Amino acid sequence: MKKQTIFLVVLFVQAVLHAQPRFDSSVFKPSKSKTAQLVQIAYDAKGKDLEFSDAIQAALYLFEDYEWKQTSLALQKNTAGQWIATVPVKSTTAFIGAKFFQGELDHPDVLDNNQDRGYAIALRDAKGKAIPGAYLGEAAFQVPAIAGGGIFSYYSHQPPALPADYLKRLAEDEFALSGKQYLQYFQSLMSLQKLALGDAFPAYAKKLMIDGLKQKDVSDQVLNQFYSFASARLQDEELTQWIEKRVNTDFPNGATARFIAYNNTMGSSPNKVEVIASYEDFLRRFPVQQWRKHPNNQGFIYYAVYRGLGAAYFESKQFDRFAKLYDDIDFRTGNELMRWNIMRAYMFKMVGKDSLYHISEAILPKLIAKQRDNSYKEDFDRQTQADSNVVKNLDDRLFTHISLLNDLGKYAEARKYFLQLSEDGKYNNAELNEINLQVLEGLGDDKQILPLLEMSARYNAMTPRMFDKLKAIYLKGHAGDGGGYQTYLAGLKSNEEKAAMKAYVDHNWVNHPMPDFRLETAEGLFITPEDWKDKIVVVDFWATWCRPCIMAFPGMQLLVDKYAQDAQIAIYMLGTMQTEDYKNKSVNYVRGEGFRFNLLHDSVNPKTNEQDLVFKQLVPLFGDSSIPRKIIVKNGRVRYCSGGYSGSPSKLMDELSLAIEILRNEK
Repeated sequence: MKKQTIFLVVLFVQAVLHAQPRFDSSVFKPSKSKTAQLVQIAYDAKGKDLEFSDAIQAALYLFEDYEWKQTSLALQKNTAGQWIATVPVKSTTAFIGAKFFQGELDHPDVLDNNQDRGYAIALRDAKGKAIPGAYLGEAAFQVPAIAGGGIFSYYSHQPPALPADYLKRLAEDEFALSGKQYLQYFQSLMSLQKLALGDAFPAYAKKLMIDGLKQKDVSDQVLNQFYSFASARLQDEELTQWIEKRVNTDFPNGATARFIAYNNTMGSSPNKVEVIASYEDFLRRFPVQQWRKHPNNQGFIYYAVYRGLGAAYFESKQFDRFAKLYDDIDFRTGNELMRWNIMRAYMFKMVGKDSLYHISEAILPKLIAKQRDNSYKEDFDRQTQADSNVVKNLDDRLFTHISLLNDLGKYAEARKYFLQLSEDGKYNNAELNEINLQVLEGLGDDKQILPLLEMSARYNAMTPRMFDKLKAIYLKGHAGDGGGYQTYLAGLKSNEEKAAMKAYVDHNWVNHPMPDFRLETAEGLFITPEDWKDKIVVVDFWATWCRPCIMAFPGMQLLVDKYAQDAQIAIYMLGTMQTEDYKNKSVNYVRGEGFRFNLLHDSVNPKTNEQDLVFKQLVPLFGDSSIPRKIIVKNGRVRYCSGGYSGSPSKLMDELSLAIEILRNEK
């Protein structure tokens, strides 16, 4: 009997523990805080990571009207050594979570969130009763997936699961507290009940929605939630059709009917006629102009519909209809249509350049006219970010059009559009600078060539031919004396550019052993680590299938030419991760394009039969398997490592040159 009693006590203690929240409420005063009074934080940092901080802030997570809202408060230290502040609450604030930090919230110097257990409290009304949303807030604070929102950022790690019986109790208490208001937090309630009920959840959810549909005054907004949940989450076809019928009867022109019509479009069909007909039918029934009079959160529907319709028009060569779409669409949608269709067609030569010119010329002025329509506002937290994104995207679209005009010899038109680029967009892209040089040469506008070259050098966005042109102009102006050319060239670069380059190089220093190797050259000879003894060796990992690798070739050629007479510096292009006849493929491509490189072929891994033996041994250093990847080796160790390509040959040359010279001069 004694043993049995102990066992029952243990079970009782476990049940009590399972029913308790993980978070600590003691930092909030009073202990049973009400929305009708001041809620205070009194945080004692003694013995915690923030004990010696001289400036502590609280990040607050407020569950109001069934949604999370976030704010921050600076705390003040009182005479008792506690950090205090008054929390701003509304009558609908049901639950508060807090964490404490020093520095910036996104990257705090020190952080205390009670070791991911949390600091939090549920609030009460003036009569001491729980606020609607309090129990849901308690669940969602500990399981962020329930109500989502900003609460995900509260934790450093994914919180552990909570007992189903505890979650079930919270769901029942919230339902009893909020009554018919459950329709306001339907999605969150469903997420909570799914965790609490497990296999019994689908039947529960279906019954709840059927009971809701029996009400006469169900709003379009509620039907929207029901439809989305029944079709996507429950995947209950019968219930979905029932809801759809109710929607089309009560709200045939409403938001839910629009969403259902969008779901029924044929965007995934391979039949372009069918796709076009379904999208056109949608737009006849729900015109975008009608939606703009009373916009809601369904802008994504029109973005998707116009993207799909535009692509279908373009692929079926209905170019007039494609261009006509720009009368209705906003900048965000028009930008994406031009990027996906015009730019792609230009890059991959899918449409003749004359035809592409007429399409691009018809739509670009319309796109430019809409650049201030604020259509990117919802995608960014700050207006400045949205505005900056518009500028960058418009520069990219202008780049494509200017390239096309240059190819067709329409230099005057190309120059006109060049002047519409942003100040940074005019000079920070080496490929575009090269095109602009060709345009000025085509126009015979020699007066503008030197300013272009000098500005391009200032932005460190130069191609090899631009360097040749600049040097020729310099020599002509100095009676053939090139003695001061390098000083002149260095003086063109801005101090900001030099500082940024130094910071970038400093960020990429490493110290990692170089694997042993035996690599074949283009001539069929072999090199080993012994051949690199007492040298500083630059290695560029590349492949014929890697477009960024090949785009970086002009920059690597600049580097090769710069150190061609320097016996202490060696530069190799090491082809890796290629297939079939990769040796001839690599050699033929490089020689066919006129590059003067020392080529190496990565060895074949005998275990996998893949041509990646040296590269894969360095993946732990790289952190991923992407190329292009540059390394610099000295005394058998990899000392520098950088990946990707910035788009500027001159910037790539300067980066690697700076790293080489630092390694050369180190003691």
